[in-house]
Amino acid sequence: MFFDLGEEKTVNSTVYRDQILTEPLKEFWEESFGDVKEPVMMEDNAPVHKKVCISVRQELGMRCHQYPPNSPDLNPIENIWAHIKCRITKEYGHITSINAIKLVVVNM
Repeated sequence: MFFDLGEEKTVNSTVYRDQILTEPLKEFWEESFGDVKEPVMMEDNAPVHKKVCISVRQELGMRCHQYPPNSPDLNPIENIWAHIKCRITKEYGHITSINAIKLVVVNM
């Protein structure tokens, strides 16, 4: 999944809400955790996870476990991002086209 940023060229709370929380994450959440009493969502404290996103998570019944941003020792997702970045740089560093790198990421 890639953000459709249009002319904004940046991810903010509204983009995150509209393109992640209310679309693919909501569908995944409902399909995967329908019978789980208290599933927990993991997010770091990135600014995009705040503001308009808080009420959406509450409406969906998402309980969030907040981790400090950029703390790989506390937040496992940081280790995954580091691995993905390292692999792309090592194996596909020669690619300069955005569309070509998107294909690489999708097919990883």
